[in-house]
Amino acid sequence: TEVMCKRINSPILAIFCVVLAGCFATPATHVPIPSIETISTVKQNDTLIIMLPGRGDSAGTSIREGFEQAGLKHGFDTVAVDAHLGYYKQRSLLVRLHDDIIAPARDAGYENIWMLGISLGGLGALLYASEYPNEIAGMILLAPFLGDSSAIDTIVADGPLENWDGQDEGLKDYEVAIWSYIRDTRTRDDLTPLVLGYGLSDDMAEDYNRLINMLNPSSVYTLEGGHKWTTWRPLWDRIAKELPL
Repeated sequence: TEVMCKRINSPILAIFCVVLAGCFATPATHVPIPSIETISTVKQNDTLIIMLPGRGDSAGTSIREGFEQAGLKHGFDTVAVDAHLGYYKQRSLLVRLHDDIIAPARDAGYENIWMLGISLGGLGALLYASEYPNEIAGMILLAPFLGDSSAIDTIVADGPLENWDGQDEGLKDYEVAIWSYIRDTRTRDDLTPLVLGYGLSDDMAEDYNRLINMLNPSSVYTLEGGHKWTTWRPLWDRIAKELPL
């Protein structure tokens, strides 16, 4: 994720430019989707956090960066999912997450299932929640991709998010899906907790600042740093310690 594609119009668009322009070959997809579980051998945990990687990363990247250690320390299990770009391009990510990860987790007895999405994985978490709104207990979004900056400008310009009808010309279907979900959660009584974390030098930091009221996060975590793992690791350590599980 730290190695970005050539910039097109805005810096953040590089995160998703592979979908739009095909910057490099897409990895093969598999059924079931590969994943790496880290489960406590000391006690039975009822909380599972599903970790979705950013563009160009894999399940192994989250493990290499030590993200599973937070679960071992704070009393929840984790599963790092190899949710790479191929599943987005094939539009198979959501069904793979549901059938291969969420449903077996429910069968295994997990009562609280959260999603941790990093960059492109943040988009994946929001897309999953929009399709299966009652399946997850909460989301942690680290520097999430929320759509093209021009699309965000359009949505913001329409006034209060509650009044947006999702019909703006030029919006991509994934932008309509995630922003319709965000809009709907603002008016629901069973609001899904959303935790937002990002580096203050991230290319999207200014947009996050102006979107915080729209996103309506239960908690916001920031620190100095850019769109990279050296920022996300300490953010995740802070968030994991304080998660309302």
